[in-house]
Amino acid sequence: MKCRIIVWMALSLMVAACSNGGRRVADDADAAEPSAWVQPPHIDGLSRDGQTLIVRGGAGPNARVVLRRANGEAVAGTADAAGRFELRLPALSGDVLFRPEVQVGEDAAVAPETLVIVQGGTGPVALVAAGQPSTRLDAHGLLETVDFDGKALAASGQSSGGLPTVVVDGVRARVWAGGGHAWRAMSSDAGARSLTVDGHVFSLPDLNGGGSLTMRRAGEGWLLTVPVAPKGHQTTWLPDIRP
Repeated sequence: MKCRIIVWMALSLMVAACSNGGRRVADDADAAEPSAWVQPPHIDGLSRDGQTLIVRGGAGPNARVVLRRANGEAVAGTADAAGRFELRLPALSGDVLFRPEVQVGEDAAVAPETLVIVQGGTGPVALVAAGQPSTRLDAHGLLETVDFDGKALAASGQSSGGLPTVVVDGVRARVWAGGGHAWRAMSSDAGARSLTVDGHVFSLPDLNGGGSLTMRRAGEGWLLTVPVAPKGHQTTWLPDIRP
């Protein structure tokens, strides 16, 4: 499998340098056609009201936002005029995966991320997408996610003291800011066993998962393996958040 995480990291660093000069100039026929593109939803927040999880995010104005499970069960709501939405999830049990989408008639604009809820919400809650670093929603800490696609390892977390020093199996990793107090780091160590953030050591579980969808307790955290076309997989470790 191509190294999807490396490609994503490279693109994220290049995007600030891109300009409109590389875009094709539309002709009159193109300009006359209305845009058929519908903005998929983007989840950016999570809160709790007792045992109820409340998912928040953005979409198009007045869009019909749906969180859909593989078995067809769904939670739906409508975004406001500014595109903001809030969905209250029913009581959940076990490990649950939702695909966020905007429903347009019988069609849907599906987000690239999957909303992963571990142990009905008593465990981690995160957004996971193939080839991209995962995003933790339930809590923030020094180390929040570790993603591995078989070739590259990407880690992320929060640090209030500037960019942390991240070391993977004794080798210092490249670190950059992810917005706010967030940081991201990357390593090409395919067999990493430990990750150190500002002197705090995290023992990594075996990240070489199989090809099927699995979720299990691994070390001091939860390990999720997601199949990626055509024959690959991505493994995400969601460590227990340290205070």
